[in-house]
This record gives sequence, structure tokens and C-alpha cells, in this order.
Amino acid sequence: MSQNTFRVICVLTMITLVEAACFVPTTVTTTQPPPPPDGTAAMQTALAQVAATLTQAAQQSGPIQSPPPPPQQPTATPSNTPLPTLTPTITLTPTPEGAWINVSTETRCRLGPGKAYDQVGGLPSGKMVQVFGKNPNGDYYYIRNPDNPASFCWVWGYYATPQGSFAAVPVFTPPASPTPVPAFTVAHLGIINCGGMYAFRFAINNTGSITWESIRIVVTDNTTATSKTTILDSFRSYNGCLLEMDQADLMPGESGNVANVNPGQFNYDPTGHSITATFTLCSQNSLTGTCLSQTINFTP
Repeated sequence: MSQNTFRVICVLTMITLVEAACFVPTTVTTTQPPPPPDGTAAMQTALAQVAATLTQAAQQSGPIQSPPPPPQQPTATPSNTPLPTLTPTITLTPTPEGAWINVSTETRCRLGPGKAYDQVGGLPSGKMVQVFGKNPNGDYYYIRNPDNPASFCWVWGYYATPQGSFAAVPVFTPPASPTPVPAFTVAHLGIINCGGMYAFRFAINNTGSITWESIRIVVTDNTTATSKTTILDSFRSYNGCLLEMDQADLMPGESGNVANVNPGQFNYDPTGHSITATFTLCSQNSLTGTCLSQTINFTP
């Protein structure tokens, strides 16, 4: 080997070792290179000195610090995000123009604002009707007849719920009140027995134009000359011991049943006896106001 060749090998070796020293790991382990296949002792000595010099430099500079690991990205924690609350859509019902009413219970519709007028129709519960007028007292409304839309009638406002604007509703002068005609019919229906006490059932029909509110029944057993009197402020009927009907009044055209009970019963069976019954009906409670009497005869 020539001297120039040896020098080139040494320079290349030193460059290689210097570059390797820049990437020496934390713990440097020096490994002796294998002897060249055809090198000389001088070359081995030079390589050994270079290796020793590099090892000493690495020990003096200390371990090479590894770069810190990249920061760990935070793991997103799932959260229960509340769903938006849906607000219900409110549909507003427009209020019709004008004045309107509906009633909480079926109410009679009459030819005038009062019980003295004939009934010509009826306003059902919950039905909305328009108001075209009112009486001077403001307690009756003039509406289209629910039973005959081609005509009009008056309905009592006691059970009515007003809606809309009533400020512009005109006040109508009601028609002249008809002359009240008191009238009724009565018929015997049968005999009833409750615990050995006997009484009679009757059917009464108001055929006049006034309302009956109280009644007196005088029943006379002509066979035994025994009389019983019943006075009531309603029209009450029994079937045996059971109350079957209790009406506060009998309006024109209305019918109902009554019985001479509490008081008025007989403590014996009057079957087959001659009976006379006198009925007195009055337009006010306690047998006051306009009163009318009728008498019937029958044999139970």
C-alpha cells in the first residue's frame, strides 16, 4: 500500500467516525473494528487512537438527550348534550266577529223574553249562536231559532256564556206579553203501595201559557169518608217506595207525574173505593200567584 492511499483511508475513517459521534446513543458502547484482512500494525494503531479520542469526547459531552415525545392529544370525553326542547305550536282559534253565546244546559227559546211567551225552539248545550239583539234588562238574547233558522226567538241568558263584543248589540223592544191563560189536564195512572201505605199516581199536562210551580192534592175516599191532603212546591212522583220524578215546575207544554205522598197516603188499601181528587196548581211557590183547580173522580 502506498503512503497516499493510506492517508486517504485515514481521512475517510475519521470523517465517518466524526459523523457517527453526532448520533451517539445515551450509552456509548465502543466496539473494536475487526482487523483488516491485509492491514499493517501502523494502520491499526492509528485507528485505535482515533477511536479512543472519539470515545473520550463522547464521555465528556455526556449522554445525548432524546427529543421529548410529542404532547399527547387530549381524548375527548363524550358528554350527554341535552336535546333541544320542542315548543308546541299553539293554534289560536279566532273569535268570530259580533256577539255570540253558548249555554251550559239546554235552554228554551221563546217568542218573547219571559216565561209568559210560547216556546218555539230550544238552544242545545254547547252550540254557539250569534246574538242579534237583547231586551232592555239585558237578561234575554234575540237569536236565530235553532229549530227553525228562518225565524228568531228569545233565549234566557242565565246559562249563557257570552263571547265577542256586546257593546254594539241593539236593544229590542219585546213584543207585548200575551195574556196568560192558566190551564192543565190531569189523569189517574194507578195505585202504589209502600210498606202498607197506599197512594195514587197522576199525570199532569200544562196546556196553558203560564208556568205552574206549586200544587195541592186533596184525595177523598168517598167509601170511607176519609180525606188526605198533599202540598208540594214541586211535582214529585213515586213508584212504590222509590222517587221516580221531582220537577221544580211545569212550564207551558210540559207534563209530569205527581203522587199524594208525604203526607197524603192511606194506611189501608182503597182498591175498589170511589175516589175524588181535587188538584190546585199555582204559578208561584206556597200556593200563591195565579191558581187554578180541577177535580176528577175514579175507582182504583
